[in-house]
Amino acid sequence: MNKTILLIFTFFISVSTFAKSGKIVLYGQVENHSIESISISYLNNRELVSAKLGVNGEFKISAKIESGYYFLKYGRNTAYIYLHPKDKIRLIFDAKNFESSLIYKGKGAVRNNYLINKSKIGAKLTEDLNAFYKVDEIKYLENIQNVKDTHLNSLLEYDVKDYFKKAEFKSLEYERLLSIQNYKSNYKFYLGDEISPTKDFYNPIKELNINNKNDYKTQPYYRYLLSSIWGKRIDEAKNVDEMLKVLKKVPSEDLAISLINSCYSKISSKKERAKDYLDLIKRVTTHKPFIEAAEKQYKEAIASKGLKKGNVSPEFEYENIDGTKISLKNFRGKYVYIDVWATWCSPCIKQVPYLRKLEKKYHNKNIVFVSISVDKVKMKSTWKQFVAKKELGGVQLFADKSFDSDFMNSYGVNSIPRFILIDPVGNIIDAEAPRPSFDKTLELLDRLLN
Repeated sequence: MNKTILLIFTFFISVSTFAKSGKIVLYGQVENHSIESISISYLNNRELVSAKLGVNGEFKISAKIESGYYFLKYGRNTAYIYLHPKDKIRLIFDAKNFESSLIYKGKGAVRNNYLINKSKIGAKLTEDLNAFYKVDEIKYLENIQNVKDTHLNSLLEYDVKDYFKKAEFKSLEYERLLSIQNYKSNYKFYLGDEISPTKDFYNPIKELNINNKNDYKTQPYYRYLLSSIWGKRIDEAKNVDEMLKVLKKVPSEDLAISLINSCYSKISSKKERAKDYLDLIKRVTTHKPFIEAAEKQYKEAIASKGLKKGNVSPEFEYENIDGTKISLKNFRGKYVYIDVWATWCSPCIKQVPYLRKLEKKYHNKNIVFVSISVDKVKMKSTWKQFVAKKELGGVQLFADKSFDSDFMNSYGVNSIPRFILIDPVGNIIDAEAPRPSFDKTLELLDRLLN
């Protein structure tokens, strides 16, 4: 996940967008709160309304909004929430354990408790990355259909109004289509290998209406789907001029904004084309803060290219769970496999079972597994609780300044999860090592250790 959700380049929503709106009230309490506010966001993560938390974590939000899906945001924690005029919802959660402790009560609570449960079910169904992704096309389509059917069956167990059922039926289908659209990229992201789906595999996408303005406004997965389709077209453009031609064909201003925001994150994630993404940003906006942020991102991405195999690794000295300072030098004489992660990063959490397998397989071998959290300092207690609850192994460390730590800047860490492999004398083997879930990781470590 990217270290920031950049919202500098954006436009304000006009009053007419919410002309047919109604009042909602969202109130409650955040236990163990360390962040000062809670908010509701909309398209392109635009914040619609927020509230300051009181001394005991209490808050109240009142707003006029249209019926639909929104995002409840507390720090880096985000949850889907479906709001409808006249809702009066009370919610309570523990800041140290956001999703698992989140409970809604009152008018409008039932549909949102379904959405909480849906998120948990979805995470469970996709937990085994090999079983879900490393299959043939037919089996993969069965897997994503099973996810949809499971959610549909769950929905029927909740006493919700027809307007929400209709919205959720549509949402689940868009989520299925998004899983088809992103199969190739997800396969590489989670398993590290390239695949080439057949043309027929994408037939359901070809039938999609990409100009449905109402669904773009009301359906998050439809927005993600269009962003993925148009983002791929931009990525496939040969140069900046061609990228710009594609962008001009985008059917809505909101989608164009989303695509430009994604170009910012691609500066670090697709370094081979970092300059193209930066130049595209400069071609479409004159907003100075956004351009400056993109240029900084580009400089960091280029700087990280300076660290190559054989170079001496930059050092770190971070606290472990007990508060003891641990440095990279403490591990001289051993290979060091570093996992850069955070408690709010769901792709990072998906790697935990695979990291455990590596730790078990190479126990008593000449390697140490070091996990460095880039959570904010005020989330340190949450990190400690997470490590204890999940019984995370290896050496657990907490970065002193999150992503702005010297070690992170030296490696140009802008997104996580990120893995780094260092040899016994402190030299870099791979500044962007393969993930624990990749087969090539086992091959690499076997070659080094056996």
